[in-house]
Amino acid sequence: MKELKILIILIVFTLITYIGIEPFAHSEMNPHVAPANFNYEREDIDLANVRIEEARAALKKAENALMKNATDENLQKAVESAKVEVEVRQNDLSAYQELWAQVNEIAALEGDAENGAGLIAACTSCHGLKSQEFEAPFDDALASESYGIAIPDLSLAGAVYDKKFLIALITNPARALKVHKKFNDENPLPMTQFFGFGDDVNQETADIVAYLESIAPQEISGKEVFETACLRCHDIKYDALYATTEKGALKNYMGSNPPDLSIMIRSRGAEYLENFINDPQKKLDGTAMPRVGLTKNYTDKSVSYLEQIGDSKKDERVTVGIGMIIFFVLMTFFAYMWKEGVWRELH
Repeated sequence: MKELKILIILIVFTLITYIGIEPFAHSEMNPHVAPANFNYEREDIDLANVRIEEARAALKKAENALMKNATDENLQKAVESAKVEVEVRQNDLSAYQELWAQVNEIAALEGDAENGAGLIAACTSCHGLKSQEFEAPFDDALASESYGIAIPDLSLAGAVYDKKFLIALITNPARALKVHKKFNDENPLPMTQFFGFGDDVNQETADIVAYLESIAPQEISGKEVFETACLRCHDIKYDALYATTEKGALKNYMGSNPPDLSIMIRSRGAEYLENFINDPQKKLDGTAMPRVGLTKNYTDKSVSYLEQIGDSKKDERVTVGIGMIIFFVLMTFFAYMWKEGVWRELH
């Protein structure tokens, strides 16, 4: 009976830890965010509103603190800083509303892929199109030295990237990638905005996107998605893939060297990675990682690839884990029965 009481106490404290304490600790270290939304317009506007509410809450907290000590200079500065942050967040919302209004206008146009084939010269001055036998004018080493980052090939861009995101990227790269805080007039993003060749830049943008869609293959593997969207910055050494950007240039460009993703699926999990790929700023406000802009289908494929490389034994591990639990349950039962049979007279 004594052992049973000890077992019950252990179970109770274990449940308290895993049902009460652990979820709370997890929520503090990894705050909940809305699930990945592949309607990028809705994603941007919703997140901008969330950030505005957070900034207003921080301002109110600072103002309340100042009311209790109106002569504290640090609190006065905190209030002013909070007011600036509210204004910045409101400007972000306005900028995204303006960008997506233009994107929707372009997306409603019927793109001419044939015309886009001529306009793509605006892109191939920097980018390669290997599927169309256009080699990039810069190799990765020279691009790293000149721009700080390797330049991606566009052969798969029309398929793996969301169409409206691709339009936004051509229209306003820094805002679409969500790196506008780092790259501005004083520190311009290496990728420049498309200004067009004629009078109708919106139609020309639609034509370029139509061309990229027309040359993209129908079937693309998860590894190819990773190579297109992630390999400029991230290694995946378990598959002998290494970032195409030179390490020194990459560290200077990003602020630190991005992590190897070989076992990221095991340390973070599929849901976290899907959210992070969808919008890094939602999970880690202020991160230097740009938004990728993949479609839902190709986000799933990239996460599946990471799982295949970094957690290939998952099914086997789950099966063994269940088996071990059953084993310990049975051994506990037999140990108890043995104890009752052998040691009963000693109690």
